[in-house]
Amino acid sequence: MFYVLGHRAEYVTFAWMVWDVTHDALHLGYLGLAQGLPLVLFQLWGGVLADRVNRLRLLLATQVLTTATLLAAFALSALALIRVEHLLALAALSNTFRAFDEPTRMSMVPQMVGRERLANAIALGSIPWQAGRMIGPSLTGILIAAFGGTVGLAIAAVSSAMALVMYSQLHVDTRSVAPGGHMGTQLIEGLSFVRHDFVFAALICLALFNAVFGLSYVTLLPIFADVYFQAGSTGFGLLNAAHGTGALVGTLIVASIAARFRHRGLVILTGAAGMGLGLAIFSQSPGLGLALPMLACVGFSNTFYLTQVSTHLQQAVPDHLRGRVMSLYALCWNLLPLGGLLGGVLAAAVDARFAVLVGGAMVAANALVLLASRRLRLL
Repeated sequence: MFYVLGHRAEYVTFAWMVWDVTHDALHLGYLGLAQGLPLVLFQLWGGVLADRVNRLRLLLATQVLTTATLLAAFALSALALIRVEHLLALAALSNTFRAFDEPTRMSMVPQMVGRERLANAIALGSIPWQAGRMIGPSLTGILIAAFGGTVGLAIAAVSSAMALVMYSQLHVDTRSVAPGGHMGTQLIEGLSFVRHDFVFAALICLALFNAVFGLSYVTLLPIFADVYFQAGSTGFGLLNAAHGTGALVGTLIVASIAARFRHRGLVILTGAAGMGLGLAIFSQSPGLGLALPMLACVGFSNTFYLTQVSTHLQQAVPDHLRGRVMSLYALCWNLLPLGGLLGGVLAAAVDARFAVLVGGAMVAANALVLLASRRLRLL
């Protein structure tokens, strides 16, 4: 919960501060680039490391560095020295460390709970993410409105430090399971495994479209809140919280009935199509009255199908490839910042409503194309 609260507070505060300083949709796109490029460059190597070294030690190291970065951002803001260039640089640094953190975190789950409990554990393990998405942005948005962005950075830094304290108390056997060898060879081995397995490739493609086209709307929420809905930072927090509320409900349902799904593939593809449709409707919402329930539906559909994707990948991947395969999956849904760049460019060229509409249409179209696969439908 503390890690997620820090993560959400960081993203909300950086996005709002960049908008507040520049009032330029393109600069929100630059923020997306600063957050996404390190993930593209380093996430797969993070997966290789997760298969080679002690995962718990790697997790602690990345958390120390992330906390230090957030403390630096807080200090610059408190001293009134923060500029948009600082925000972009610190966002890039934080996500560099996150590129090594997330494959490690995901690879530890089966070692902690065992394969027979993975379906339930993955669903329950996503509850902090959904609750944090609901609580973190709304709380941060309200505090930013009252006291400014410095408070948001303080929340992110303190939460990250608390997570580090808790991680230091873990005692888990997280020794590497991959044989030694050249890191480049091991990276190619992981990519080749996914490329030659249609189900793995299709599921990861769903996650890719979700991040690049679907969740790119998150970067544009300041425009919807401030320009279209005239609700300011409080409305910004409410929009984020609406998505989180729907996602939390979806998580609880999946945790309760995941074992009863006869055809997980059909559930996954239907959920992806539903998310795309919800985004299209949200993009044309005249006010918060329609926008909030639509984002709740988007959050529900998003979590409902991505939890199933993650569960299948974790259950089917060989142990010695887990870090590399899960790093590729994590890379896909961490490409949200790069999707934000695309959304920012479209918003600057046309408007934010058009950018979100295009994103929703791409997610729905991809799901409908994959529905033609009988192998996926019967998964």
